[in-house]
Amino acid sequence: MADGSIETHDTFGTPRLAVINGLRGVAIGLVLSYHLIAGTMSPQSLDGFGWIAARLVSPLLTEGWTGVNLFFILSGFVLYLPYAAGQRTMHSLADRLAFYRRRAWRLLPLFYIAVLLEWAAAPGPDPRDIGELLSILSFGFIVSPHYFGPSFNPPLWSLGVEIAFSAVFPVLVAAQHRLGLGRLLMLVLATAFAFRFGGILRFPALQSPTYNSDSILCRIDEFVLGMAVAAAWVGGRLPRRPGGAATAGLLLVALAWLGFDQVLRGDLPPLARAGLNNVLDIGLCALLMAALAPRTRLARMLSWRPLQIAGCMSYSLYVWHLPLLRAVIPDPAALTAGALGLAIPIFLALALAAAAVSYRLIEFPPAAWRRRLRLGPSPRPA
Repeated sequence: MADGSIETHDTFGTPRLAVINGLRGVAIGLVLSYHLIAGTMSPQSLDGFGWIAARLVSPLLTEGWTGVNLFFILSGFVLYLPYAAGQRTMHSLADRLAFYRRRAWRLLPLFYIAVLLEWAAAPGPDPRDIGELLSILSFGFIVSPHYFGPSFNPPLWSLGVEIAFSAVFPVLVAAQHRLGLGRLLMLVLATAFAFRFGGILRFPALQSPTYNSDSILCRIDEFVLGMAVAAAWVGGRLPRRPGGAATAGLLLVALAWLGFDQVLRGDLPPLARAGLNNVLDIGLCALLMAALAPRTRLARMLSWRPLQIAGCMSYSLYVWHLPLLRAVIPDPAALTAGALGLAIPIFLALALAAAAVSYRLIEFPPAAWRRRLRLGPSPRPA
């Protein structure tokens, strides 16, 4: 499957690829950069550097949100990998319940703690919306156009999509057995594109994530693409020339970024976003497949220790970073360059510290707690 250069083991003895954590580190880095830049720069703000320079640099600075696409693809890959390898099955009710138990232990403790703390500490003079809190705690926000992006931490929308995917994952595994992964992938790609296209057609002016263009039915193709890459890796169907796959992937990602930038500028119609999302996802899958090939330069780069650490803590970094950013830099556009340059390292230090504590005390403490209380073993995270 892979050699030791890109494979490690977690504390539960489950195989885990180092490149996956590296890619998670890349994804969270993109998201952090996007939220740092979003309040200070727009594509039009670079036009003073010349037409060509502005259109080449702008996508590098304004498309970091696409790290969420990479997170979704990696999630599909990681969840499906043990089933593709035959290490786990989804044949019985007991199998499905075991899967749900693992996912609940992995996702929900941090999710609930973050939601409660961030909702309670949200700044602003307006009364806190108890309806919003109840919608999020009950997962109703997943199917609610009004609460889809929580006001106190909008990036939580993607965790709602992640939870929804976890809920339907056993259905997708069953559909894969009945239809075959290739047919399932084609069906899901067509369905997700149709829902994205329809959502953007209904509200073309909206650029940020919304229920209309980013709900589970609009983004489920990314998870199934990750499943397809897992099946290809287990089956030994990686590209024979990983360098060529990596180059093709980078070109497709760059093409998608350029296209999204043109949409923001008004040079392409909003409906182009529906197809550009597919171009981006295919490019990310090509990069993932290239990274999975053993003994490559890309695999070594993704195994870099700082990326590994950021990848391990990416869930905690994701849920805490924006409230901390709003607290440290509430209005980036109002700061001078010097003040902003001082505030950014402070924010990053706080975000890393909060993520480290959260990772150690919230994400993976059940085994330690149970040992202290002399209880049985905790469920393994999926």
